[in-house]
Amino acid sequence: MDQIEARFKQVDVLPMVKHYMSSLDLFNLMKKYVPSSKDSLAEHAESLCIITANIICDNKPLYKIQEWLARYSDGLTDNPVNTGLFNDDRLGRSLSALFTADRHSLLTELSCNAIKSHQLITDEIHNDSTTVTFKGEYKNQDPNAVKLKHGHNKDFRPDCKQIVFGLNIVADGHVPLSYELYNGNQSDDRTHIPNWNGLRSLIKKEDFIYIADCKLCSSENLDHIDKNHGYFITIIPKSHKDVKEFKDYIQTHEVNWDTAFSTPHSRKKDETNKYRTYEAGKNKKGYRVLWVHSSLKAEDDGKKRLIKIESAQKALEELGPKLNAYHFKTQKQIKTAVNIICKDVSDYLDVKITMGRKRIDQRIPSTKRKPGDPVCL
Repeated sequence: MDQIEARFKQVDVLPMVKHYMSSLDLFNLMKKYVPSSKDSLAEHAESLCIITANIICDNKPLYKIQEWLARYSDGLTDNPVNTGLFNDDRLGRSLSALFTADRHSLLTELSCNAIKSHQLITDEIHNDSTTVTFKGEYKNQDPNAVKLKHGHNKDFRPDCKQIVFGLNIVADGHVPLSYELYNGNQSDDRTHIPNWNGLRSLIKKEDFIYIADCKLCSSENLDHIDKNHGYFITIIPKSHKDVKEFKDYIQTHEVNWDTAFSTPHSRKKDETNKYRTYEAGKNKKGYRVLWVHSSLKAEDDGKKRLIKIESAQKALEELGPKLNAYHFKTQKQIKTAVNIICKDVSDYLDVKITMGRKRIDQRIPSTKRKPGDPVCL
């Protein structure tokens, strides 16, 4: 009986990843924009496809990718892969080659392939940005790269430098469509006009709905999209006049909310979030304003508000015995302390500061007093 030699290799999700990478023609795109020299033992395209698959499947550091790849039956192309070729040095050289390549054209063609291959609907495009935090020293940065700088850090690390990463996805399956990197001190409100212009060029139309957070809500951004026949959905910041006017309006008027839809809570399966809307017409700029009420947010806000009120009341009680002593002797000092305590609940607490005088029995003898002399009471 012939002896059979068997070798076992992992499969996991790699075949599925390879299927989608093939549908996007990723290997040929990499080969087109990041070509290798003729005497190269392995193409940059294959290295970059292996790195991409690893990020999706296991996300190992470069020096661990070779070990990870050895557990699988083949590579990311039609031919079996020689795992020994893909050490961290070769992978690093491929990444350097990608950095100097025409990445914008590569990404544009990749996005077009995704739209065609998966028939993505580009009627709605969502934009959001985040920060990528860096630690350590980065000397002699490439002048063509985005700059690591201090800015508004969304990882709550203002001590670290960062870059800003903006991403566009389609509503149809939340598929990434394009991205842009910015210097670390780039403010979000200045990114929307060039981003919208880029999307218009990519999908060859203007009438898509551009959806972004409150940083989009500036006259310059909204007017640009509107004048170019585009559409947008954004959030009005709390500091805007429209928000204050609506808050004042609902204090004295009955608002007829329309039931919109309900959705299960993303974390608590037993709770349902009910949304209601109120059509407020158009603002002074002529843009439609729609107010949205969330039942779960209202409940959550109520709990947080009650905690803040109770905390402020406790702080005010503790402030009482300290009056007329320490740093709370003048009305200005006391008012400053009260304002700090009631900063977040000033609409719910009515605090009055009253000044009193204490009569002291010992007075200046009348024989020694002159008209106009002060009297201690």
